[in-house]
Amino acid sequence: MYLLIDLSIKDKIHLSLFDESDVNNFEHDGRNRELLSSIDAFFKSLKFDKKDLRGIMVVIGTGSFTNTRISVVVANSFAFLLGIPLLAIGVDQASVIQKLIPNLLAQPKGQYISATYSAPPNIG
Repeated sequence: MYLLIDLSIKDKIHLSLFDESDVNNFEHDGRNRELLSSIDAFFKSLKFDKKDLRGIMVVIGTGSFTNTRISVVVANSFAFLLGIPLLAIGVDQASVIQKLIPNLLAQPKGQYISATYSAPPNIG
């Protein structure tokens, strides 16, 4: 199974756990700091063991600076610990994630992704 992390909408955590034939979606109205607990709750609800994760896709380029940064850091951390590939996608590709599985699997394991932001940070 593969994981999609999408924080492109403010205060909305969208996750998908999917393979070539099935997609399970999870939506949580919550802050970005709840991403890890949301992933944990989602996996527990499906009785899915994170060790069975084969790759992660992350939506970048849309949404807040902080949401994008948190998504990328969490995905990079999981990928490092599990030795799985990562793929950065645009929000427009989130609806066709199953078609992107070959692109994900073509990515080298151990390669991190960098965040692409929709605007500069609003600090101050």
